[in-house]
Amino acid sequence: MKNTLRQEILQKRKAMSEGDRQRESQKIITILCGSKRYQKADTIFTFVSMNEEMNTYPLIEQAWQDGKKVAVPIAKIRGRMYFVEIASFSELKKSRFGVLEPQKGEVAEVIPSKTDFFLVPGSVFDQKGNRYGYGGGYYDRYFERYPDIYKIGAAFSFQVMAFILQVEANDIPVDCIVTEKGLLGGSDYEYFD
Repeated sequence: MKNTLRQEILQKRKAMSEGDRQRESQKIITILCGSKRYQKADTIFTFVSMNEEMNTYPLIEQAWQDGKKVAVPIAKIRGRMYFVEIASFSELKKSRFGVLEPQKGEVAEVIPSKTDFFLVPGSVFDQKGNRYGYGGGYYDRYFERYPDIYKIGAAFSFQVMAFILQVEANDIPVDCIVTEKGLLGGSDYEYFD
């Protein structure tokens, strides 16, 4: 069920036109950057988008323009992941996993604080914040190490199911989800604060 649903939604995402992907991504970024959490944060923790994911490059550029630090993930074997700061896209190189990552060791790790802005990718979400990633469990293991992170899921609206996903005990939900149609979960009143 989990893998079938994931494949179905990823196929739908792949079928989006490039124009639609960029337009919908920009709507998501506008909502994210308008949040109190983004405005107050010193560091923006984000994934570097690949393939058909919501495009995070404009978010990263905006964060630099706003004088914020940007931290992106590096995935290691055995499901370990850590985040390091980047100051330019030229620091990113394709890893053996096929994702763009900076070439920095763990000595450069940036530790998230409660007030930081933390964006989480996913293939499928539900309205309670449950999430299917891409099958590696990297983010779930990371959130076990840093349980106080306020986790913001970013996805296109068709990636958010109306039914509750079947999750396992070690699957950690996000606190809210932002789609091109707006904010799900979290608090509209506080706007993720």
